[in-house]
Amino acid sequence: MSRKINKFQKSVRRAHPEANPFKARTISSLLIKFSAPAVAGMFVSALYNIISRVYVGHEFGSAGIAGITLLFPIGFFFLAFSMLIGVGANALFSIRLGEKKAEEAQQIMGNAFVMLSVFSLLLMALGYIFLKPILLFLGADGMTLPYAADYMKVAFPGYALFNIGAGMNNFIRSSGHPKTAMATQFIGAFLNLTVAPLTMFILGWGMKGAASATVCGQVVSFAWILAFFLGPRSEYRLHWRYMRLRWRIIYDSMLIGVSQCVFQLASCVLNLLLNHALLRYGGNVAVSAMGIAVSSNTIFLMPLLGLSQGAQPLIGYNFGARKYATAFQTLKMALRWGIFVGLCGSVIALVFAPYIVRIFNNTDQELIAMASHTVRILNIFTAFDALQILGSTFFQAINKPVRAAVLSLSRQVLILIPLVLILPLFFQLNGVFFAPPTADLLSSLLTYFMLRGYFAKYKQNFFFGKKFR
Repeated sequence: MSRKINKFQKSVRRAHPEANPFKARTISSLLIKFSAPAVAGMFVSALYNIISRVYVGHEFGSAGIAGITLLFPIGFFFLAFSMLIGVGANALFSIRLGEKKAEEAQQIMGNAFVMLSVFSLLLMALGYIFLKPILLFLGADGMTLPYAADYMKVAFPGYALFNIGAGMNNFIRSSGHPKTAMATQFIGAFLNLTVAPLTMFILGWGMKGAASATVCGQVVSFAWILAFFLGPRSEYRLHWRYMRLRWRIIYDSMLIGVSQCVFQLASCVLNLLLNHALLRYGGNVAVSAMGIAVSSNTIFLMPLLGLSQGAQPLIGYNFGARKYATAFQTLKMALRWGIFVGLCGSVIALVFAPYIVRIFNNTDQELIAMASHTVRILNIFTAFDALQILGSTFFQAINKPVRAAVLSLSRQVLILIPLVLILPLFFQLNGVFFAPPTADLLSSLLTYFMLRGYFAKYKQNFFFGKKFR
């Protein structure tokens, strides 16, 4: 009899290896456990657009890169509504797990899935209906409109599936499966990397081929996520009874996620203004140069975003469990790591800018020179981005949506948009290029003072020390 009991206990442990995924000896081990897969996954997810841009740059030159770069605002617009639901619901999900309210946590996840699906499908339909007016509004001209239109006609379903998958992937990570969440992003990027040459060059589909490869990766990634939540590996599954919409859950999720939603909408507006300023002062070549620079900056920012994704459930869980000191220490450790990673990114960009640009195009000398200059400028203050990103994440995780909204808006709306409008009046094209790093520095200073003030209420010293002495 005892042998049967032991076998049963072992089988339970194999199915659910860790009843409490947040249980470990040290904060650093937990942060590594949750952040390392998230960092790897975010890094790989950055390859989605970059891979397409590399292939397009070699095939169609600066006009093709400009055509894709002009589409940035559409991606931010889709992502805004994904984060409105996904980020807020995931923060509530982590807090309820910390409060030992598993049933309510599952209701939050089910409601999030339904709302993510509704928003994504609605936006996709509107995109198809108003495609040409949207592209003209974004700044497409006779040279770039054909490239942008061919790409988006195929890419819209991928945008929709990506938004649903990105929102639900956070729940995979928060429920204690960070490696599975990482695999989701690896699958999509790998397929994009391998399918794009086939569709673009062998089948001769051109821009439509680049979009087809991206959609292929998103379809398989989404199927992987569904299989996880419908299969035996997940302790928290998608059931019909949890998908019955509860307006209180939706309201609370949106209240927390609104800061990130507004942040992404501001990014949409910002990119629109940037594109028009670049077209005015430098033409399509300047748009292409900024597209390459943003791609390089994305590679350096993805580890910071992954670190914030790994820290968020840890902060939220410990705050919900009233382990406030642990929540604060998690943020401090993440900040130290993030600043170091950002500093390394800045050094790499400054030293190897021409080599980075040649990955996208190695024949257009005008583009190489301008893009190398832009890559260096855009990555000057990458280290400071860690403070702003993690500060906003911290306030989201502890259910302080107003503070999170202020920090999210500080860079994109309160600081950067005015800079994009003002600096070019005095410095022309360089004014456009220098606006983002200037906003990085100023918004980081604001984040520092807000965090320091909040820490003082709990008698916590900021950054290194555990407590005031």
